[in-house]
Amino acid sequence: MVSQPGTLKSSCNAGEFGDDLEGKITLKQWYSAAKNMKNVEPIPQSGFQLTPGTALVATAAAAQVKHGTLKVSPNLSYTLIFSVGQVDIFRNDRVKVATVSMPEVTSDNLPELKFYGEANTFGVFHQDIQTIRLFRNVADDTQWTKDFWPYDKLPQVDLGGTYTKEDDIWEIGIRWSDSVTTIVLEVDVDGEFADGVVISNLSSGWATMVSELQTELRDLPSLSDDVTVTDQGAQGATRYRLLRVTFGGGLSGAEYSLNARVVNTADASSLSYHRQIGKTLGENLVSASQGWFAGMDLFQDRACYFAPKARAAAIAMSRVGEYFDLNIEAAGDSAARLEALRTKTSEEIKFVYEGQYLLGFTDQGEWFVPNRQIKADEPVVWTRTSTHGIHPQIPPVEMEGRVYFMSSGRQDPDQPDNFNVGQALYSMSYDDVATRFDAEPESLLASHLVKDVEGAALQKKVRNQDAARLWSWDKYGRLILAVVIKNQEIVAHCEWIAALAGKVTGASVDGQNQVWLTVDRGGTVTHEIMEEQDLNLFQGAISGSTDMAGDFTGLDIWEGQEVWARAGGYVLGPYTVEGGKINLGEYYADVKAGLWQPPFYEGLPLFKVLPNEEIIHRPGRIHSIVANVIDAESIAIGANGSTPRNYSLTDASDDMSKPIPAKKRQIRATAIPGFVTGPTAVITQTRPGRLRVRDYTPEAKL
Repeated sequence: MVSQPGTLKSSCNAGEFGDDLEGKITLKQWYSAAKNMKNVEPIPQSGFQLTPGTALVATAAAAQVKHGTLKVSPNLSYTLIFSVGQVDIFRNDRVKVATVSMPEVTSDNLPELKFYGEANTFGVFHQDIQTIRLFRNVADDTQWTKDFWPYDKLPQVDLGGTYTKEDDIWEIGIRWSDSVTTIVLEVDVDGEFADGVVISNLSSGWATMVSELQTELRDLPSLSDDVTVTDQGAQGATRYRLLRVTFGGGLSGAEYSLNARVVNTADASSLSYHRQIGKTLGENLVSASQGWFAGMDLFQDRACYFAPKARAAAIAMSRVGEYFDLNIEAAGDSAARLEALRTKTSEEIKFVYEGQYLLGFTDQGEWFVPNRQIKADEPVVWTRTSTHGIHPQIPPVEMEGRVYFMSSGRQDPDQPDNFNVGQALYSMSYDDVATRFDAEPESLLASHLVKDVEGAALQKKVRNQDAARLWSWDKYGRLILAVVIKNQEIVAHCEWIAALAGKVTGASVDGQNQVWLTVDRGGTVTHEIMEEQDLNLFQGAISGSTDMAGDFTGLDIWEGQEVWARAGGYVLGPYTVEGGKINLGEYYADVKAGLWQPPFYEGLPLFKVLPNEEIIHRPGRIHSIVANVIDAESIAIGANGSTPRNYSLTDASDDMSKPIPAKKRQIRATAIPGFVTGPTAVITQTRPGRLRVRDYTPEAKL
């Protein structure tokens, strides 16, 4: 039997594919993808490595949580973890500094909370909660003041109630010279022109002229009998008369534009001016009776408060540099503004985003404002760019120059409240030629992982990774990692599995780029923080030292569970926690112990492929695998459904009295049993240790 080498896995960086793609060998990503990537993540350059472990921070108050982040400075940030009735506040050094009572937060509104934090101020937004402000005491961060967001000069608008209205009043002053005997006056209102009226007797004909002008104005299409014209008489100056036009009754409460002209002679003139601006006094855009804003973000140093409950398609933009000032009556380019996607629309704004342009994301589509700058004399023109609709709890993020967002999907007919069916990750970027944003799906190759997603957080590039990570979790507690490699047109997805069948219920990334998780492991709910594999191989890990007898304590939370430890450079275990401790046999000054979840990489099935790309489905066997590892301490290899076998990385030259250093070498696994249709290669571990695989080559008979 002659072996037939498989395709060199020079990349392994296309992530995990769904079952429906296993035979799609014509996809360019197929030869660098996997059937399973659990607790391993793709490396953009080549291969894959272990996903981070986690360190235990604290026991959680509840499993239902919502994370928020307050970034104070490059070296200081706080993670605020909300649960029903309270918020726990942690500093970035993992110290819990405060717990603040939040009776406004219930199990119903907790998932819909939105946050904005900057400097020492943290805002909590929800349409049914008066906006809450948490203010940090700079001198003592254990003290947090809870009060209401200090809105200043809220916009007064008509929300459909009964309001006081003021008439719009204009005055027309007419002046003429001695030579004038007849005046023809022409008036237009809001661009509608009335027929000219004539006065031939400038001493006694004004009453007739006023009556005729009133009749002409009442005949205009947009007006009615509620417009009146009165003669205010001579105004002291010789040959000067004043008329008053009042828009009252059903016309009251609105502002009109009126222009008057003398059209028959240059020796007479008229001047029209506002005496009183018509307006409806209205009510505050947000209030206890009408509800509050759904959220806030910044654009061009304006605070953009979006989706007030009474007008869900509206955005109130603050004065430039004054985030609480919403006075829309003020003048100037920097004054506050009140805008809306449309005057009347069923869409509801879920997020706004400051990118190259102001982006608006609704439940039904995506919009952008082509204005380079928001100015008082320029209308804000919202332009629809796509119709996917964003998930209401997952804000858009930017990676590799593109804005990524999670669609809300469609409604599940069996679960009317579930709109997550058919979710997808999209990216959008501005097309200068088409002058619009183009949205493209990015998760089609891993649609089995991107579904029922309930939250996401972006971790910027870390020191051992040349790409950002997008962490998302779904309603089942799965944590999904997406790595964007745009120069290779790849968005690779894989899965981070919590030990003890744990479920991730919340996550966030703090100001120092640390990933915080809330994990529910069978009722044991913890807050944890991710650490890269060179620091931590375990989950829920606890650090410390043993006593002189070798006892390592502080493991009460993992009572009765199997844990591993790294001590003095050695990986020790497994141990079963009894009485909150394990015994390592001797004294170690630096110990880290916790749960361990083995990684699991499984390549796509191999088939016999003919030159015309036809696939022959027949039993085959991967009999050997050549794997190139970098910085590896432990590896197990298998194939064809057989149990993976551990391969030692020790050399004859290693000093066995010291911890064995991580190795860079080639490993050849041979004599792998099994004979199946579509054999797959498996790389995993049977004991903890660092692992990075550069590439591997399966050798098979197909």
